[in-house]
Amino acid sequence: MKKKVLSVVLAASMAAALAGCGGAPEETKAPETTAAKTETTAAAEGAESEAAEGEAAEGEAAEGEAAALGNFEGQELSVSTFSFNAELLQKNVYDPFMEATGCKLIVEGGKNAERVTKIKETPENYDVVIIGDAFVADLIDEDLLEKADYSTLTNRDALYDNAKAPFGEEYGPAYTFNRLGIVYDKATCPIEITSWADLWNPELEDSIAIPDITTTSGPLFYYAVAKMEGLTPGTDDDAIFAKMEELKPNVMKTYTSANDTITMLNQGEISVAVLLDFSYTAAKAASEDYVWVDPSEGNYSGYNTLNIVKGCENKDLAMAFIDFYISKEVQLAEALDGVDSPVRMDVELTEEQAANFTYGKEMIDGLLLPDWSVINANKADWTARWNELFSVQ
Repeated sequence: MKKKVLSVVLAASMAAALAGCGGAPEETKAPETTAAKTETTAAAEGAESEAAEGEAAEGEAAEGEAAALGNFEGQELSVSTFSFNAELLQKNVYDPFMEATGCKLIVEGGKNAERVTKIKETPENYDVVIIGDAFVADLIDEDLLEKADYSTLTNRDALYDNAKAPFGEEYGPAYTFNRLGIVYDKATCPIEITSWADLWNPELEDSIAIPDITTTSGPLFYYAVAKMEGLTPGTDDDAIFAKMEELKPNVMKTYTSANDTITMLNQGEISVAVLLDFSYTAAKAASEDYVWVDPSEGNYSGYNTLNIVKGCENKDLAMAFIDFYISKEVQLAEALDGVDSPVRMDVELTEEQAANFTYGKEMIDGLLLPDWSVINANKADWTARWNELFSVQ
């Protein structure tokens, strides 16, 4: 896996302009100030004065935010993260953080399971891990995550309660929620899909992609099938796998890469895919015929988190990075670019901007969450049975 080395050092003269990564740049206000200067009335002069004061206040706030992050000139932080949306993350997160702190980020992307293996083998190579909930539980079980006082994060109080400490107060926050649903191509799919049960329709033979049990969304799909049948994972596994076996004729692919699955949709190799909502955000750009379905039986949800790898030698820089990642500026920028659903209560989106996101108190309060203790206890058995059932995929 190649490491992408990102290095930008903050010049002192740029500190005020760059510290507020999601805020409006000064250039956007220049025309208003210039226009105000052309007015000759006392009211216009007053408006000009207020505008100038507002800009000064914004500049001071930006400088304050940069100071709060700290000066980490010349220091390095190694981050293990997803490979999805790398360019947008560089624009919204990595570059602004490096510019505001003077540090150098060493960012390595990849699949969850591969990244966990690397952290287990060489934990000293990583400082921060950005990863899904199933893999956080695994890293905790292996004692590979640093226990820290995350309550000191300045942005933590703005998060929904279930995002602040999803694995306990000693571990890091969630930065996005996601939910599992169905995407189908209405131009090629022979039926309208409204439920999980529709995936078993014989008309969908050899046309569906489902997540592998080892992926972030694999256990969510397992739980969705169990709920559809009124079964309990960990107790009724024989019956759940029997239902999975009934689905097998319709399954063209069990995937480990959402990107590859979207490519299959685009090339017409499949017409239906079980995906997390953020993947649909990327997929729909390719075709207006792609339809998102929140199944009638309900959506199981997951979350991605930010944690410090045990043994990290620069915890202050790691905490600053995590705090920046959940700042309002970053959360808003990521949402507007269709990357991640925000977990901050103060990030407001229009209906159009929030489309297909796991967004808003009502939706977040209604999410179905799996029991990760059950998943981890049964993971080896489920994986072996899954591989036996879907070995040809």
